[in-house]
Amino acid sequence: MNNEKKRLNHRDEDAKHLFELLHNNSDWVWEVDAQGRYTWTSDVVTELLGVPPEEVIGKTPFDFMPPGEAERVAGAFGAIVTEKRAFSGLVNRNQRADGSVVVLETSGIPLFDEQGELRGYRGIDRNISHLGERVLQLETIYQTTPVALCMIDRAGRLVMSNNAMAKLLGDVQETESHFQRLMPDYWPFFISDFALADRGEPLPSRELSFRDRSYDLQAVPVKDAMDTVIGLSVTWVDITERRHAEHKLASANKVLQQFAQHDHLTGLFNRRYMDECLLAEIARSLEDGFPLSVCLADIDYFKNYNDNKGHQAGDDCLRLVARTLAVSHLRSGYNVSRYGGEEFLIILPGTNLAQARDLAEGVRGNISALNVPHNASPTGFLTISIGVATLQAGQVQSEGKPLHMIASGLIHRADTALYAAKKQGRNQVVSALENSVRVSGA
Repeated sequence: MNNEKKRLNHRDEDAKHLFELLHNNSDWVWEVDAQGRYTWTSDVVTELLGVPPEEVIGKTPFDFMPPGEAERVAGAFGAIVTEKRAFSGLVNRNQRADGSVVVLETSGIPLFDEQGELRGYRGIDRNISHLGERVLQLETIYQTTPVALCMIDRAGRLVMSNNAMAKLLGDVQETESHFQRLMPDYWPFFISDFALADRGEPLPSRELSFRDRSYDLQAVPVKDAMDTVIGLSVTWVDITERRHAEHKLASANKVLQQFAQHDHLTGLFNRRYMDECLLAEIARSLEDGFPLSVCLADIDYFKNYNDNKGHQAGDDCLRLVARTLAVSHLRSGYNVSRYGGEEFLIILPGTNLAQARDLAEGVRGNISALNVPHNASPTGFLTISIGVATLQAGQVQSEGKPLHMIASGLIHRADTALYAAKKQGRNQVVSALENSVRVSGA
């Protein structure tokens, strides 16, 4: 009987000692039910909030906060209750009975009944007013910055996010807090970033598309007190509009390049582009040892055609000839251009003089076969004359000779052959040899 009495006395003394610790501690200890109402509180609440414990029981923490702060903290605490998880470091402003403000840091653990249902939380509040305002200011900046910010732990869980990140994620944030499920195609990149961070290497920026938006991501490692990487702080910069602008600029540049390379009337390449193309083909011909031929074609009596039928008919004639040249069974790699006025240039890589002459004769025949009436021509229909010249790479003394001089010489020989075709009656093909010309045609 005496032992039982002693045991009870010891238990009473332990309980008294425990309550003295709880009521005389610098931290406020409390319990709330599942609705967030205080069911027990230590006496420290009087020191922190300026009200006795009996005035706290039955109320919620939000009853002691300014309206805006109550809404903010209620939102954060609501998410915690939904997940039935422990929490720590929840910084909040509280209004004391005398109107002054105290900044508290709240931590708590969930309490469950025998059926496993949440029955409330037990936790502590610590006065951090000396640095709490600074923490809240930084938190406000973090929450309200227009750039999406978040922290991902090593398991891929979304540990922290600001308002812009919540907007980015939308309704998926409630159901998909794990990035491995949320962005399965990009999760390996986050794993790679963790590996780089563990090795102390810099983390690269990455581009990611999510919900039809484009983002530039930059991750920074988050470390604990032991200098161990525990997460990634990730910045998401929306670059969708920039990408759209770049796409429009690329499209505009493509159009400009199209105009820069093509003749506006016929749609063929223009002379400027063909001059560049000819230099490139000459360089390739000299390097590979293959022949390179050019055909310079001119519409016969075009000035008379233009004067008699008018400029619109002249333009239609140029377009018709251009289309015919473009579809005259030219191989891939052959280029056709309007070289000036009624002149057209055909560049034929890997083609010797005989092959070029045969091809030119086919083109000449195709134009004649159009049977376009031309009253100012002796034939009575539209014809062309063509001069052909070939660069035989193995026979060219090109050492120290600029490419543009070789190109000029080749064009000059084709032009000389074209002049001979004109002089000799038109509607024919003339090929330039070393010291003479060779004629074929009607």
